[in-house]
Amino acid sequence: MILGKSIRIYLKEGSVTGIKFAEVVNQTIQSLSCPRTKISELNKHFPKEINTQGVYFLIGFEEATGKQIVYIGEAENVWDRLKNHDSKKDFWNEVIVFTSKDDNLTKSHIKYLESRIVEIANETKRYGLKNGNNPTLSSL
Repeated sequence: MILGKSIRIYLKEGSVTGIKFAEVVNQTIQSLSCPRTKISELNKHFPKEINTQGVYFLIGFEEATGKQIVYIGEAENVWDRLKNHDSKKDFWNEVIVFTSKDDNLTKSHIKYLESRIVEIANETKRYGLKNGNNPTLSSL
């Protein structure tokens, strides 16, 4: 038997093109999505959700081909890592972050998730992968 799930989405500016916060009700996972132009607002409005460990996707387009590309990463403090990417990586225009509501993700969890997500991205070939290396699969 398949059970339904409720997803709660908060549109900070009242529009799907702005900052979005989502969570699966009664689950530990939460997500933030933000256009690069509003990246500085994440820490101001969602400090608890962004100053923690998690996995993230930097999404953009390849200039020469127009093909969608993604960089998949993990960090012990996602906000610090995003600030670094904002100043050093030019290709992306949107970020999606996944963290835990209750700080239940450990470094091993996020390294495992990053590795599996990169593996799945390589298999599906939906986006060009911008990662320079393939992360190793950590054991849990």
